Amino acid sequence: MRFSPEIIRRIEAEIAKALEHQETILTVSQSDKRVLVIFDAAQIDLTLPLAQLDKCLQGGYVVTAIVSDIAAKLLDISRIRSTCGNEQVFIASEITNLQPFTQGFSAIVVPTLSYAIAAKLSLGLADTPCAYLLFQALVRKNKVLATVDGFGGSEQSETPPDISKLRQNYIETLSEFGIQFVAMDRLAEMILSDGIHRFNQLDARGGRNIITASVIAELPPDVREFRYANPAIITPLARDLAARKGIRLVVMD
Repeated sequence: MRFSPEIIRRIEAEIAKALEHQETILTVSQSDKRVLVIFDAAQIDLTLPLAQLDKCLQGGYVVTAIVSDIAAKLLDISRIRSTCGNEQVFIASEITNLQPFTQGFSAIVVPTLSYAIAAKLSLGLADTPCAYLLFQALVRKNKVLATVDGFGGSEQSETPPDISKLRQNYIETLSEFGIQFVAMDRLAEMILSDGIHRFNQLDARGGRNIITASVIAELPPDVREFRYANPAIITPLARDLAARKGIRLVVMD
């Protein structure tokens, strides 16, 4: 049987359309399995965050890491390369084109959030590669996860009150911008969940609890007592909103 040129053209068009659709599916699938990790200059042991990233790698994810210039002088980059792969680790100052890092990732993760980058983002400044990528991700409403385990580098009791207030303000602002604060030992769970599992910020399994105004606002209207475990960071707006709604904030024994 011989087909007319018009029939052949239509068949070729349908095949091309099917191939294009398949390529789109593959691209989306690959994007869902890619995570961009930004290592900033927080004072923290890399053992736990690298173990969490290794779980993601075992789950089939490709982890690309960018190390800020200051972090490159403080952290053991060889350990990051050993976990993620040498070709997947970049020093911020050595990147000449940021475009490949602005898309194609299912999440951006900051396991070592520092005061410096928190302050920049809170003010809307994006004058470094890492700050720029995070700011653009927030503008696009991408999934951004961060931990505050090394935020400040010392225990809450040793932090000067003014610095502690800054920390709370930064966390409140960045939470409102869309950053999800996660306990360090829950990073892999949040990444592997692909957005299905919602992290309970008040779960005390490692790291600090982060209680923001948005957490209080989402409580059912009949709640009159809110229990949380220490150590915890309660933002000033969260306290004010709880007082206005008549909700007692109670520390669990």
